[in-house]
Amino acid sequence: MGERDIERWFAEQQARKARQREVCAGKRWFATEAEARAVALWDRTQFGESLTCYRCEQCDGWHLTGGQGRTRE
Repeated sequence: MGERDIERWFAEQQARKARQREVCAGKRWFATEAEARAVALWDRTQFGESLTCYRCEQCDGWHLTGGQGRTRE
């Protein structure tokens, strides 16, 4: 692997991370499934919201959704 290949790889990684931040901007982020589930339960008891958590392939974190179409991975 040459120097240009390494530079190209690094630029691609930086671009991928920037896309990930854009996709997840405005979403609540959780480090673990347990944390996301705890917040979902809290929201349900406090506000009556029925939320489920899902693992995000973009940021490797966990998010909450109220949608029925999404399944937990």
